[in-house]
Amino acid sequence: FLAPFCELVGRKIVYTAGFIGFCLCFIGLALGRNMATILVMRTLQGGFGSIGTILVGGTFDDMFIPDHRAVPMALFSHIAIFGTMAAPIYAGFSDQGIGWRWSEAIQGLSNIPLLVVVLLCFKETRGGVFLQNRAKMLRKETGDERWVAQEQLQAPGIKEALYNSSVKAIAMLLSEPVVFFFGMWIAFTW
Repeated sequence: FLAPFCELVGRKIVYTAGFIGFCLCFIGLALGRNMATILVMRTLQGGFGSIGTILVGGTFDDMFIPDHRAVPMALFSHIAIFGTMAAPIYAGFSDQGIGWRWSEAIQGLSNIPLLVVVLLCFKETRGGVFLQNRAKMLRKETGDERWVAQEQLQAPGIKEALYNSSVKAIAMLLSEPVVFFFGMWIAFTW
């Protein structure tokens, strides 16, 4: 549901909001006193953390021309899959040594500098959103309502975009075995 939403508002706001939620969930995990809190925090953290994997294809599409997109996408995929294999190994050893609460706290604290970098340095990659913001600024400066980005003229509403993206995703999940089994793998490992 976030993919069509970020087409309208931009990737930066979705990435940033998701990363803030992801970081805040570490606090809830480190301080959680019962299993219900931990399950809720892990579920929310999984949702917030999945934003990066959901939007990376579109982000790479914004950043690279098709001829140069394969290497960055392959590197991202390799790192993501390697991380699901390597994380339980090093996390198991650190949990034995310092306990899982400290592991969660350390991960949360280590994400704060990265959050600052995201807030200060991450630029909007979605060209259409940049043009919409520029057209809005020109309308405000000149008072001329004719300044509009082409995507504003052609883009469907949020309701239609969400419906189209969810129906297409569910149809692919049910009709494509590769998508179904990769989705099961992702659900299991992540």
